[in-house]
Amino acid sequence: MTTPAGPAGPRLLLNAEPFGFGPAAAAAILAEELAPACATVDYVGDGHTLDLQRRPPYRDIHDVTGLSEDQRLARLTDLAPRYDLLVTAMDRTMATLARRAGLRVALYDALTWFWRPDVPAVAREAELYLAQDFFGVRERVAADPALQRHTVVVPPLIPPRRDRRPGRHVLVNLGGLHNPLWPPDVAVAYARLLLAAVRAAVPADRRLVVVTSRGIAAALDDPDVGSHPRDAVLDLMSTAAHACMTSGLGNIYDAAATGVPTLWLPAANASQPEQARLLDRHGYCDARLDWADIGRPVDYTASDRAVTEALVRVVREVTAAGPLRDRLAAGIAALTTGLDATTGKAQALVDHFGHGGMRHAATAILRCCAQHP
Repeated sequence: MTTPAGPAGPRLLLNAEPFGFGPAAAAAILAEELAPACATVDYVGDGHTLDLQRRPPYRDIHDVTGLSEDQRLARLTDLAPRYDLLVTAMDRTMATLARRAGLRVALYDALTWFWRPDVPAVAREAELYLAQDFFGVRERVAADPALQRHTVVVPPLIPPRRDRRPGRHVLVNLGGLHNPLWPPDVAVAYARLLLAAVRAAVPADRRLVVVTSRGIAAALDDPDVGSHPRDAVLDLMSTAAHACMTSGLGNIYDAAATGVPTLWLPAANASQPEQARLLDRHGYCDARLDWADIGRPVDYTASDRAVTEALVRVVREVTAAGPLRDRLAAGIAALTTGLDATTGKAQALVDHFGHGGMRHAATAILRCCAQHP
C-alpha cells in the first residue's frame, strides 16, 4: 500500500455502531492500519464500542455516551473542522449526523449481504462505501449501478490463517451481545444462560475460557470470564480444543483465520441465524444450535425489531424453565462431541473471500482523501 506518511496524511475521525462486537472491532482494526499514514486518527463513539479503542493509535477519543441526537450533532459540528473524513463502521445514524455537520463520510459495512429490502440510504450518500465480502455481496453491488460508483468490496478484516495448536481449553466467545434493540439485562441473561449450558456440557478434563465485553464480564463476575484485546482472542481461538461462539460475522471470520472447530450458538440478534444458515448451506459450518432445537422457534423473517422481541421472550423463557435449560445443555454436549478432533470448516472461507481486508479498506480510504483534499 503506497500512502503519504505521518503528518502529510489525512485527519481521520473513526466511529463504530454500538451493535454487537463486530463494528467496534472493525474500527479498532482500521485505526491500527490507517494510523501510520495519517496526521490524525481519533475516535468518536459511545457505550461498549469504547472497550476496544486504545491510545495509541488514537490521539483523542470523544465519548458521546448518553448524548441525545441533537447533542451529538452539535458535538460533530464542533469537531468537523478538525477532520477530513469520518470513517464509520456501520453506524448509519452517526454517518447521517456527520454529513449534516459538514463532514465527509466513508461507511464500512459488514452486512451488505443482509439488508432488507435494500442497503441503507446513507450507503449511497457516502463518499465511499466499503462492503465486506460475504455470500451475495458482489452480486448485490453489481446489480446496483448507483452503488457501484463509490463502492469497494473488501475481503474480511482478518490476518492470514494462523497455525492451529489445539490445547485443553474450550473457548466460549460471547461477543456481540450488546445492541440497542434489547435491554442490557437480557444481554447479561443470555450470557449467563449460555455459559451455564456450555459449562454443563463440557467434559471435566476441559477448562473454560470465556471472552466477552467488559460490561458483560463485570455483570457475570465469574473467574472464567474476561475481556481481551482481539490479538489475544485470536490466540485463544487458535489454541482451543473447540469453540462455542455467537455467530456474528466477526466471530465467523475469526474462526476462519484460526481454524478452530466451532459450535455456533443460538441467535442473539436478527442477522446471526441467517449467517449460520449460510455457512451450513455452503459447507463451512461444523455445528450450529438454534432456539428451535430446544422447542422455542423464532420467526427470523420478521422485522429486526420483531425478531429481537421474540429473542428477548425466548431468553427469559429458557432462563426460567429448568427442562429447557437442560435441553440446551444436552444440545451443546451432543453437537460438540468429536469436535476436538477436527479442523474448523470455516477455515475454507479464507480461500473463498480472502483476508487482509484492512489493507484494502485503508488504501481506499486514503485514496478517497487524496482525491478530495
